Amino acid sequence: MRMRSLWMLLMVFVATVGFPKQASNIPVTTYLADVDGTDTAYYVQSDGSGAYKNGVNSVTSILVANGYNQIVDGDWRLDLSSSTSRTLRITFDTANAVQPGDPHYQAPATPPYSGTEYEAARMENQCTLDKHDMLTMKAGDSFQCRTLIRFPGLGSSVYRLFMDSTDYPETSDAQVTCNSVDSGGCNDWFIDPIPVINPDGSTSPGKACARLNFYPGRNQITDEGDFYLTFHIHVTRP
Repeated sequence: MRMRSLWMLLMVFVATVGFPKQASNIPVTTYLADVDGTDTAYYVQSDGSGAYKNGVNSVTSILVANGYNQIVDGDWRLDLSSSTSRTLRITFDTANAVQPGDPHYQAPATPPYSGTEYEAARMENQCTLDKHDMLTMKAGDSFQCRTLIRFPGLGSSVYRLFMDSTDYPETSDAQVTCNSVDSGGCNDWFIDPIPVINPDGSTSPGKACARLNFYPGRNQITDEGDFYLTFHIHVTRP
């Protein structure tokens, strides 16, 4: 009899309040710039085929539903790992490898290739780890947060580029800036390396330092050195 009463109370609660709604990813459009204002190529570029739209050509471009610290839709992700037609380009060469004598140097730079290659990469930031929320930003707000790029090696091996000054102190985070808002929150962002503040107070474009880790197999990891990365990412909702 008691169980029946509890069941009836539960049914009344569900009918009145309903089950809690599950968070959903928010589709966004991602644009990767290829060159800067001086026509210099970025070290992370698009594949030259235009904007990355969520659900088109098996592209995932979203604000992630379930972030860290129970923050909903606070992180951005571009995932091309399931697409057969869309990629992004990453450049490794001696010009952007961190060399001995540089204050960011901590291991020899041994990238998987020299030059620029098209990669079925996954790129994302993890702002919610530091309790930052991209969706609730106001126009003009900016903050810095961890950003990483994952791309495949041979077989089941993978590489990860970490811009994460918390776990890899020699590296730098990326900066997220909100450009405009609507009733749903911020709807337009830039993601860039942290800008350089000049002696006169003006700013210039910066470059991010990223640790390259290689994962050849389960529970295996090797440090492949650090690289300076330049990029300009424009994200809009939708």
